[in-house]
Amino acid sequence: MAKKKYEKSFFIDMNMQNPPRPGSRMWYIRKADSKSNPKHTVLGYEYTLDRREDSFGEAEGSSPELNFRMAFLPEEDHYWVSRDFAGQELRIMANLSGEEAWVNAFLTGGDPHKATAVLIWGEENYNSDYRKKAKAINFGMIYGMGAPSLAEDLKVSQEEAQSYIDLFFEKLPSVARFLNRSAMIALEEKEITNLYGRKRRVHNYITPYGNLSGFGKRISYNTPVQSVGAEITKLALIKIYNGILNNPEFKDNVFFMNTIHDEINLSVTKEPEMLKKVVKRMGDLMLHKMPNGPVPIISELDIGNCMGLVWPFEQDEETLELKPVYYPIKEDSKWKD
Repeated sequence: MAKKKYEKSFFIDMNMQNPPRPGSRMWYIRKADSKSNPKHTVLGYEYTLDRREDSFGEAEGSSPELNFRMAFLPEEDHYWVSRDFAGQELRIMANLSGEEAWVNAFLTGGDPHKATAVLIWGEENYNSDYRKKAKAINFGMIYGMGAPSLAEDLKVSQEEAQSYIDLFFEKLPSVARFLNRSAMIALEEKEITNLYGRKRRVHNYITPYGNLSGFGKRISYNTPVQSVGAEITKLALIKIYNGILNNPEFKDNVFFMNTIHDEINLSVTKEPEMLKKVVKRMGDLMLHKMPNGPVPIISELDIGNCMGLVWPFEQDEETLELKPVYYPIKEDSKWKD
């Protein structure tokens, strides 16, 4: 019998290591009590969609609507503990290029997107809208995005998008030099090699005129960044396996769940002291320092009762206490999904 051709339906092809991401929204935080929803209670704090009289802050999390990830649960009496590399691509590029604005921003706890926005539009004109544009430009440039795609992302004309690209390369010359050098090496050697020796061939993307095609240029730009990010994640997985999952000290208290891009997810016991110890060890093992790179590659922490509902936490380096990351409640603030 002949095989039926694939027919589209309500269901989609899905990689179970990369389930659909739900929309984001802000949650209110309060101290948990006997009436708290256990599914939304983490380490003694309850997260609510509505503001309560004793709510003291807001934290970004996922919307519970159409949230397929809520089906992924940790072991019984365990939390879903997630760590992902914070700003990994820009941190890698800061190290590779030595771009002073980005290096300074990372080392002083600043914001590289704000730094780019200030360089392009000036300190006196800076606002959150310019930061959003700068973020799109930052990621677009290190992945080789052209004016048409950037214009579509920013909802501006191609002429305006091209002016942003020109300003980006003018104000961030070290990034420009690194990207141009990568393209030249790729063209000359017909391959591009990342910091740790992994190669990506580009000979099929050299035109009859001896130039890199648009796709070949994008490969030469993003391979040194994306492939190093992949190496860092793989190294972190090996370290976590040896240092936690295969360590008798943590036996029956920690289980591996999955990885998603630069995010590693574990099921960790709710027993407070063991939880604090595992979270600390996980952060230490995921910390990565690139050779001669001044900017460390760090990870951020989220904890919850399922994969779909996790919220940001931070850990005190000395006491190992875990506390939620939140913003003060703004009376006039509105969060759009």
